[in-house]
Amino acid sequence: MKTRLVALFVCLVAPWAAAAQNMPAVYLNDRDEATVPDSATHYRLIERKNESAGTYAIQEYSLAGQLLLRGTFSTIEPPVRSGQFTWYYANGARASQVHYRDDEADGVYVAWYEDGKVSNRGEYDNGQRVGRWVSVHRNGQKRSEGHYVAGRPHGEWRYYYNTGQLSAIEQLDKGRSMGTVFYNADGTHAAATVERRQVPQFPGGEAGLLQYLARNAEYPKAARRKNITGKVYVSYTVGEDGRVSHVQVVRGLAPDVDNEARRVVANMPAFLPGREYNVPTAMTFTLPIYFAPNFTIFGGTRPRQVPPTEALAGIPEEIF
Repeated sequence: MKTRLVALFVCLVAPWAAAAQNMPAVYLNDRDEATVPDSATHYRLIERKNESAGTYAIQEYSLAGQLLLRGTFSTIEPPVRSGQFTWYYANGARASQVHYRDDEADGVYVAWYEDGKVSNRGEYDNGQRVGRWVSVHRNGQKRSEGHYVAGRPHGEWRYYYNTGQLSAIEQLDKGRSMGTVFYNADGTHAAATVERRQVPQFPGGEAGLLQYLARNAEYPKAARRKNITGKVYVSYTVGEDGRVSHVQVVRGLAPDVDNEARRVVANMPAFLPGREYNVPTAMTFTLPIYFAPNFTIFGGTRPRQVPPTEALAGIPEEIF
């Protein structure tokens, strides 16, 4: 009987003990700045200081509870990153990883696709990219390769289609492009002018996208009864094939309108894919969808929608 009572006591106090290890949650906006819960896109949990290591373990989660990041701080006021940081996909797989020293990325950086295959590899020195960097297509073929000097791409950079065929060669001088030669998928020189970076195009362009939103986004009845008005921010990726995927609400209003915003974005038709150095490239965007009562029967108009903006990842990664 005594053993059973002890076991019951442990079960009852364990959740309290675990909760006591964490400090109050810190709500953050899309720029990683502390904010109020209503304006947050994610939140951070900080564990009590590990006295032996002298660090604070931290985790960041989406508002829906999805793990986004694990890492450690050496101090929390101000927060100073120290040690290994790992970012995660929605499926729980690692997205990228790098070590920090004195709040600067320092050491080997590795990024993965959702299936665990490496997508990018390079090195940081005191917050700057250095040495050779390589990115890889999903099928294992090399995507790009080149060198960084003091954080800037330098020398010859080569870009490849997923067949292994060259798509472009660029000469750079400490980040300044000295000239680029583009190739078609069959290996011939591209005769037409090619931009180094082209964002995906919705059928009909930006005007077509705004018309699609105005025509397809419905104001849910439950939200109307509660007079819920405002923007739902939805993140989505336009893949190399132009199809929309990885749709998620990053800042919502209420379940009904959040689900409607997610539905509208998930059902968008295929885009003309984005390209980098003539190679089809997946790109991620954040789209604010505005919900308000439709006063058409009283002579009003539907809420005006605005174009998406490209999403910025909270990792030491940038387009090169």
